[in-house]
Amino acid sequence: MMSIQTSPFCAFTLALALSAAALCAHAQTSMKIYRCVDASGAVTLQNDVACPKSSQQSVRNIGVLPTMPTAPAAAKPAAPALTTPATVSAPQPVPAPVPSALRSAPQPLFQCRTWDDRDYLGDTAEPASSCVPVTSVGIDGSSALAAGQTCEMRQDTCVAVPVEQLCTTWKKRVDEAEFRWKFGGSRNDDRKAEFERFAKVYRDSTCVSG
Repeated sequence: MMSIQTSPFCAFTLALALSAAALCAHAQTSMKIYRCVDASGAVTLQNDVACPKSSQQSVRNIGVLPTMPTAPAAAKPAAPALTTPATVSAPQPVPAPVPSALRSAPQPLFQCRTWDDRDYLGDTAEPASSCVPVTSVGIDGSSALAAGQTCEMRQDTCVAVPVEQLCTTWKKRVDEAEFRWKFGGSRNDDRKAEFERFAKVYRDSTCVSG
């Protein structure tokens, strides 16, 4: 049994303290607090023990209060997914043009025609001969008894482009080479190399100012 002699104010404060202690301890059973006032007016608080018959008694039941649920831990934000940056091909640097003082006249060009009447621009007045297939016949004059395949050497005919037209003709040659490379229907490194060679000759000549 617990007996405490105290003033009414202190007794009330102590009752609150006992209530708080009960809450903190999370008691598993209910508890009664007896407030006893004797003939002299002294107040006694007793835990689960009734007051003497000569005292005035008041009882307070203190039950088990539910425990406050623990707040759930805040979910950590998901780390942003790492993305692999797309690979971007660096643009190829354009070669610096030759200084104006070092540029020369454009190289000669020749307007040529093949044996089957196809025109093209060439770098020489005497291109290599080509062997053109011809139909052979047998002794009876038909191809059925022909001995085999034969060809005839043919030479393209070429004429030099006039000097005053060289810059215009070179520009046309560069544009046609670029078109064949980019729009030829398939990737062709030989066409690209041809375009770059023609473009360099034109860019480094006196046809280009600045």
